[in-house]
Amino acid sequence: MSPFRHLGKIQKRLEDVKNQWVRPARADFSNHESARLATDALLDGGFEAYGRALSQEGEVDFLSSEEVQYIRAQAREPPCALDAPGGAEAGPQGLDACSLQSGTYFPVASEVSEPAPMLAWAAAEKPYLKDKSSATVYFQTDKHNNIRDLVRRCISRTSQVLVILMDEFTDVEIFCDILEAANKRGVCVCVLLDRGGVRLFQEMCDKVRVCDSHLKNVSVRSVAGVVYCAKSGRKFAGQIREKFLISDWRVVLCGSY
Repeated sequence: MSPFRHLGKIQKRLEDVKNQWVRPARADFSNHESARLATDALLDGGFEAYGRALSQEGEVDFLSSEEVQYIRAQAREPPCALDAPGGAEAGPQGLDACSLQSGTYFPVASEVSEPAPMLAWAAAEKPYLKDKSSATVYFQTDKHNNIRDLVRRCISRTSQVLVILMDEFTDVEIFCDILEAANKRGVCVCVLLDRGGVRLFQEMCDKVRVCDSHLKNVSVRSVAGVVYCAKSGRKFAGQIREKFLISDWRVVLCGSY
């Protein structure tokens, strides 16, 4: 008889769903400890350490090659890896990972607090609180409601506040619509970009010769996804893969454009 082989959560479920005679189990949404250990190993020791952790945990390779490359490229050293004032005896100034219990769920523990909202915008009148809400779905195949034209029309109708979140912003024509709203109509504009997309946005501004003086009423900020922190302190930030637009607190556009 072969010895018992430990199976990770994903590996066990894969074998269960492939076997038509096994009764389906209730969905398990608990923390995936094997995945955490393997991800920590990838951050701390590279791809070989990641493979060893998967083998020890009896787990499948759950990360794509692109995800592995991204995590390795974005990995950052813990605070203790920096030279602390006063020499090595001073110790780390940040989070002491060794003092935390082993049961701590680090992806949640590593989340940073959200930035404080702009006070002027928070105090602005929000008419949507009094209106009845509704939702409309548009499809890219609908030639009478082109998604890009819907975005541009929404920007042209904005009179107070415009918020745009994009993973990558390189559309010069929509950028012109935003500048017109901000500089000609006095609309307060906030553009949120994924941290990895800032370079492309800056490249667009340089090409069309837009400088800070043209962005007096436009706030451009970069945001990162959820931060994953290994127990060693090494960490990486995820990516923002969302797109939405908020106009005058009344209209929200969200989609794949």
